Amino acid sequence: MNKKRKKSAFEHIRARLVLPYNILKCKLTGKCKPLVVLLYVTDRCNLKCTYCQGHWSGRKIKDFTTAEIKSIVDQCVEMGTRHFTIHGGEILLRDDVEETISYMKGKGLYVNLVTNGIIFPEHIDKLRKIDSLCISLDGREPANDANRGKGSYRKIVESIRLAKKEGFKFNVQATITAHSKNEVGYLAQMAREIGYYQQFSLLLKPLKPEQNDIGLTAEETREVLHEIIRYKRAGYPIFTSYRTLANALNWKYPYTKAMLSIAEYEKDRSAIRCYYGKLKLVIDADGFAYPCSSLNHEFKALNVREAGVKKAFENVVGTNTCEACYFLTQNDWSLLLGLSPAQYLAQVKIQLKEIFNIY
Repeated sequence: MNKKRKKSAFEHIRARLVLPYNILKCKLTGKCKPLVVLLYVTDRCNLKCTYCQGHWSGRKIKDFTTAEIKSIVDQCVEMGTRHFTIHGGEILLRDDVEETISYMKGKGLYVNLVTNGIIFPEHIDKLRKIDSLCISLDGREPANDANRGKGSYRKIVESIRLAKKEGFKFNVQATITAHSKNEVGYLAQMAREIGYYQQFSLLLKPLKPEQNDIGLTAEETREVLHEIIRYKRAGYPIFTSYRTLANALNWKYPYTKAMLSIAEYEKDRSAIRCYYGKLKLVIDADGFAYPCSSLNHEFKALNVREAGVKKAFENVVGTNTCEACYFLTQNDWSLLLGLSPAQYLAQVKIQLKEIFNIY
C-alpha cells in the first residue's frame, strides 16, 4: 500500500470548520450560495441496487469529461462552494478519480466520496487525499445481497475493514427496505466493533410496480425508526440525529407523502425546514441541477452544460417549492445548514470521536 502522510488531528478539525463558518456568513447576510455540492460524475455502476433512486444504470448517458468536471468545480468555487460530495453510479469506474480529487483539493475544498465498496481495494491509493468516505452496506449477507446484488456483501465488508485499517475517516450508509428492516442491530454492532459511524436512509423515491416487494408499511417504518433510536440511546455509534429520527417517526402525513410544499410547511412548522436548494445543490450525471436528488424526475431543472452552474442554481433558488420531508440524510444536512445548535453540539462530539478514533 502507498503509505502517504496521514493528516493530523488539527488538519482534520480545520477542514471541518470551514463549512460552518461560511454557513454562518450566509445566514447573517441572508444570501443563498451552493456551499455544499453533491456531484454525480457518472451513471455507470457495477451494482444494480433494487432501490436505486435515480435508476441510473438504465439511463445510458454520457459521462462528464474531466474538463467538464473541472469547469463545474471552478464555477462552484467562484460561487462560494466549500464542500463537495462526489457520487455515482460508482465513481471508481472512472479513470480520472485521483485527478478529480487532486483538483478539488487544490481549490481548498472539503471532499467527501461515496462508493459501493466493490472495487475500493484496487483503487485505494487514488483516494488518499479525500477528507471523508461513505461506503454502502445494508446488513447481513442475505439482506444486503437481496438489496444490492449477490456477492456484494463480502466485498463491501472487506472494503470497510480495509478503510479502517488504512486510516480513512468514513461512515457506512444503510438503506432500509423490506429486505433490510431487521438489520439495524447487526449494523450498529458492526459499527461499534470496527469503529465508525452508521447512517440510515429510508427509500427516497415512490416505488415502481416492480419494486413493491421492497417497500415498508407505515408500521414497519416506525418500528425501524424506534429500533435505531434504541441503539443510539444505548451508545452505539449511529450518526443519524435524534431530531431527524423524531421528524420521520412523528411525520403527520402518510409516508407516501414524503415532501411538503412551502405553503404546507407554513401551516405546520413541526417538520424540519429544508435548506437544500438554498445552501446545497445537486448536479446529476446528466448535467441537470436540482435542489435534491429526490426531485430529479419532477423539478424543472436547467442543465449546467448549457446554462452554467450560476444560472442553474438561480433557477433552483427561484423555483423550488419543496420545504420539508422526512428523509433522514437530507434532514441531518438541513439541521446543519440551518445552524441548529443541538445538531452542531452532536456533530462536534461525532467529529472529535472520528478524528481521535474513539467509538
